[in-house]
Amino acid sequence: MLQVDHIYEFLFENIFKDFDLYHCKGGVINTDQIDFKDIVIFTQGKRTTKKIFFYDQEPMLPGITEKYIKLFRYPIGYDLEEVYKSSLDGSGPYTIAPISPEQHAINLSDPDQAYKNLTTIVTSEKSHLLDDYQRSYDLKGLYYFFHGFAALDWYRGYYALNYNKSPEISYNYDFITYNRIINYDRSYRIYWISKLKELALIEKGLVSFNVTDNMFDDWRDEVADPKTKLSEHARQHAERYLTDIDKLIIDQAELLGSASADIPRNTNAFWHVVTETVFYYDKLHLTEKIFKPIVSKQPFMLLAAPGNLEYLRSYGFKTFDGIIDESYDNITDHDSRVDAVAKELERYCNLPAREKMDIIKEISPIVEHNFHHFYGEFKQIITQELITNVKTLFQSIGYDDSHINYTNIHHVLTH
Repeated sequence: MLQVDHIYEFLFENIFKDFDLYHCKGGVINTDQIDFKDIVIFTQGKRTTKKIFFYDQEPMLPGITEKYIKLFRYPIGYDLEEVYKSSLDGSGPYTIAPISPEQHAINLSDPDQAYKNLTTIVTSEKSHLLDDYQRSYDLKGLYYFFHGFAALDWYRGYYALNYNKSPEISYNYDFITYNRIINYDRSYRIYWISKLKELALIEKGLVSFNVTDNMFDDWRDEVADPKTKLSEHARQHAERYLTDIDKLIIDQAELLGSASADIPRNTNAFWHVVTETVFYYDKLHLTEKIFKPIVSKQPFMLLAAPGNLEYLRSYGFKTFDGIIDESYDNITDHDSRVDAVAKELERYCNLPAREKMDIIKEISPIVEHNFHHFYGEFKQIITQELITNVKTLFQSIGYDDSHINYTNIHHVLTH
């Protein structure tokens, strides 16, 4: 099994060796002024006309993604003499390494090499925004489930830890929900916690809220921000019900970003309410968060953009419709989607102990299926999906891939 930290190097060496491969440093999209210093490039140092940009760890966002696409396409739209001059005096749109006179002469003699006009963007989402960018910038697209590969790497040790774990036990808490970051695109979590407070559910579960590495101090700042994505109803609701709450802590008062790869042990909670990265945007995009309950043998409810439960099921996982009402996955109004999940959680939390145990037993086969599917067929599915999509891409750009050992790639990614 490949370590996800090496995935770009592996893909470059085994699939895209005739391309310049660009990806964001650390996989993180910088929302401030971007520059080439934010980009890592794998290159063979030869005169390729192809480049491919991996924007696969974060969702595409209006106003940010376009800046990266333009950076990736540079120097398209600029005269090579302008590019040469700007590399020497920093007068251009991006800071780039100085171009030597010899390299400049090569660029002028072979503009296709300088402009690298065959361009592909790689993402881990499906959305109309992506479709629009591909049309607008004449980009080829390559989709694969990056976060699936990341979760398989990060959570590989939990197979042994949880293999013999039985879901059919008595639980100290009815649910657990992590809400580390609560601003900008994740501000819906403020309303979620406010609903839990209104319904008197916080004491029945393990709840984290605003537990960050000093990224954000007060939920009130987000509520007061005129640019917040919170509705007026959600803002008023938070101001009413969260007056005595600043932070809620499950394990540590301060958690770094690396918490994504960690799953606290011995939490002894039944439902896991997953609060995903993407909530406000119309896109299919899931991260490692959805796999935390799966490898922990927990049932889950999902707060994400509409359609993402069905998206998860398309990869062979089972969910819990019939046991709970999962029609929330189809609700487009953001507050109503939160309300629907809160309603299902409230219903379970208020059941008598005997009925809770009946549900625990009923859910057990689904939980076991998801656990074994994640460590078994899932890796086969996402690996074959990657290979199939790569072959389709190469066919669309007329690239001869006869030298690529797809059998070996499949073996490495699935063992």
